[in-house]
Amino acid sequence: MSIALTHFAVGATGATLLLAYLPVQTRYDAPLIIASGGWALVPDVWRVLPLYRGTIRALSNSALSNVFWLHSVLDRADLRDSSRLAAVAVGVYLLVALLYAERRRDGPVVAWMGAQGD
Repeated sequence: MSIALTHFAVGATGATLLLAYLPVQTRYDAPLIIASGGWALVPDVWRVLPLYRGTIRALSNSALSNVFWLHSVLDRADLRDSSRLAAVAVGVYLLVALLYAERRRDGPVVAWMGAQGD
């Protein structure tokens, strides 16, 4: 099972890559990236929120949890809760964030959700 930081970084990386390469621009990019990182943590919410503990715990151990940015795959790949994997995931996210910032500077093709420079 991977530590939470790994899951969050993978989710944030996925959203950042999508925002970097989809031809849209929004002023809500930072909240979307943070929400995507939170989305990757949903199968482990049973650890902090006792509501529906059994149902969510069962989701965490199922193949359906891969909808949450490959949550189950990460848990099976990292059985020892490696902080090294978390550091690599954060490093990859930082590199992707730099890539995103560079692509964002060039300007996207299509404006979306009122991001036309109000």
